Amino acid sequence: MEKNGSKLKDFMIKHRTALISLVLCVAVALVFIPTLYRSQVDELSQDVAGLTDQDEIQAQEEETSEAETQEDASQETEEAEESQEAAEETGSAETAVSGHPTGSGSQGQTSSSNSGSSGSSGSGSSGSTSSSSGSSGSSGSSGSSGSGQGSDTSTPQEPEQYTCYLEVECHTILNNMDSLKEGKAHLVPSSGVIYSANVKFTPGQSSYDVLRAAMQAAGIQMDAEYNSLYDSAYIKGINNLYEFDCGPYSGWMYSVNGIYPNYGTSVYTLADGDRLIFSYTCDLGRDL
Repeated sequence: MEKNGSKLKDFMIKHRTALISLVLCVAVALVFIPTLYRSQVDELSQDVAGLTDQDEIQAQEEETSEAETQEDASQETEEAEESQEAAEETGSAETAVSGHPTGSGSQGQTSSSNSGSSGSSGSGSSGSTSSSSGSSGSSGSSGSSGSGQGSDTSTPQEPEQYTCYLEVECHTILNNMDSLKEGKAHLVPSSGVIYSANVKFTPGQSSYDVLRAAMQAAGIQMDAEYNSLYDSAYIKGINNLYEFDCGPYSGWMYSVNGIYPNYGTSVYTLADGDRLIFSYTCDLGRDL
């Protein structure tokens, strides 16, 4: 026993330096290894936390994107509904409005009102200023306050059409060529008829509306002005034949079914099948 103890003692003395180094190494290892382990554990924890944060951020971004998509879709749906409602309102408004051209509210009274006589009188030349300048302006500039009666709101998209016979004639000038202004003879047809046709019009239109539309379609010059006295259109010239061109009592008159109305042409509303004639008179209507 003592011998073994002596050997151990000798071994320890002999290898004292190595044993001390071993003990130091073990001590250092005992101190360093836990520290290194904790450091790696901390790094792993940070990595896990970072991944978790990224997942949460990505999830939040996806939720935000989905919310924005839903909001955009909802906004587009609302805009589409508003556009559809606006289109429906526009369609209703268009359906409710008459499709026919309005009468010339700023045109003057026709000659028939000025005569003050019975149905066959009423020459358009009286009460008007001298317009025999032969101005070649086309139909009267403004719209009629006498016509322009809108069609019924229940009118379908395709408006109902009426038909009337329209004639523009100047037979009386053929009998008074010596009184016609110089340079105007070529404007008078040998038949005395400037225009004649069956024309279509929209219910509610006036005789002036029908004349103006027909003259524009046929390319025939027409000049009119507003007459405040009668609040109606006054026809000054057709085919460049003006009032006073064939004497001091000459001008344009109109009749419907053979009767000369005692009020302006843009006030008279035509009916289906009417016979509308605009005639040039050289004697206040007494020669018609």
